[in-house]
Amino acid sequence: MAVTKRSPIQHIRGIGGMVAGLVLMSGAGQAADFGRPAPVVKAPVVVGPAFTFTTSAYLWATGLEGRLRTLPPFPAANVNIGFDEVMKNFDGGLMGTAEMRYGRYIGFFDFMASKISPGKAINPAGYPGSVKMVSGSFTGMAAAGYRWVDDPRYSVDGFAGIRGFAMRNSLKVQVVPVALKLTNSEQWIDAVVGGRLKVNFAPSWHSVLMGFVGTGGSRYMWDVYGGIGYDFNKSWSAFAGYRAMKVDYRRGSFVYDAYQHGPLLGIQSHF
Repeated sequence: MAVTKRSPIQHIRGIGGMVAGLVLMSGAGQAADFGRPAPVVKAPVVVGPAFTFTTSAYLWATGLEGRLRTLPPFPAANVNIGFDEVMKNFDGGLMGTAEMRYGRYIGFFDFMASKISPGKAINPAGYPGSVKMVSGSFTGMAAAGYRWVDDPRYSVDGFAGIRGFAMRNSLKVQVVPVALKLTNSEQWIDAVVGGRLKVNFAPSWHSVLMGFVGTGGSRYMWDVYGGIGYDFNKSWSAFAGYRAMKVDYRRGSFVYDAYQHGPLLGIQSHF
């Protein structure tokens, strides 16, 4: 078979034809791509802060010191009652807190309700008798707060709100066949401000320092708590510490200048 030799010019033309064909094919592919819809890129979803709730129940083993005149016409008396004496006459109580948080905004509530009824047998002039006092009290606080510092290691919160007090005392003296009963009650409200510092010093362990001061119905009041807590998991934790509260309220012949302090123990639920 005879082989036809190609000149250099024919070689160049052949190479040029191949390059032109590749360019045309590339252009056709790009034109086809231009006809397709561009891929849709979804913007990241921004998740806002969620509501969180914390509730707790606690027991405050408190004694009572101060100057009280809760049942006029009896004179004011200096009182120093230890926790053991309070518990001997303790009829029941309820103590707890509730907290709602949305981002840096906080709603905080604290309440204490208790009733004690000490009694004593007497024998004036040989006649049997008894003296019994029933004292009920309620203290409740509602405060709005803001988290000024929110760091994984520690947080700082500020609060402002109101605290209400309600007290009712009854004294019953019975000497057969005579009975005497005196009852008095008082209610007042204070404006309060306060703060809270929480430090996460170890895995599952944290410390808390919290305090409030106020005035309004009373001359002044302050309430301070310091303690440590342990997180069992994301839903449950326990805490223990020491709490002290002073209230100086006077109205007419009613005097309640009292200082309460003692250890505190409780459990918290987070959801």
